[in-house]
Amino acid sequence: MTNKLLLSTLIASSLLIASQANAADGTGTANFNLVAPITVTEATQMQLGDISILADGSCAIDTSGTLTGSNCVAGGAAEAAGSFTIAAANGTVNLSVSGADTSVSGVTFTPSLDSATTTVVANAATVNVAGSVAIVSASAATGAQALSYTLSVVY
Repeated sequence: MTNKLLLSTLIASSLLIASQANAADGTGTANFNLVAPITVTEATQMQLGDISILADGSCAIDTSGTLTGSNCVAGGAAEAAGSFTIAAANGTVNLSVSGADTSVSGVTFTPSLDSATTTVVANAATVNVAGSVAIVSASAATGAQALSYTLSVVY
């Protein structure tokens, strides 16, 4: 009985040693890039001035601040494209703006960008945003209006 117990212990020990002899370790690599958080600040509110609701039509502002469209009215507030200041790590960032906003009756506001990317230099960039207001005269009402939009910036 003692011999069987010793033999069993010897066999178990040799199996344990044999399986340890076939073990190996490997080293993996985790790659990542540490970046500064992005901040986006509105520097200039978009201003399209006075827009007529006499007839269906539109009024648009480009990223340089120029108005075009059948419903744009001369006078009123000085027109300005929306402008944002971005603080981020140097390099290219991706840009997008929110979709059309129809929360004001008879009005569809659609923001737009000249480019889907911009380059951050010295940890800063400025992005101008254009926009268009489409009017349905039958359902639009007079008065001051303000609609929101979102500029999204992603590494």
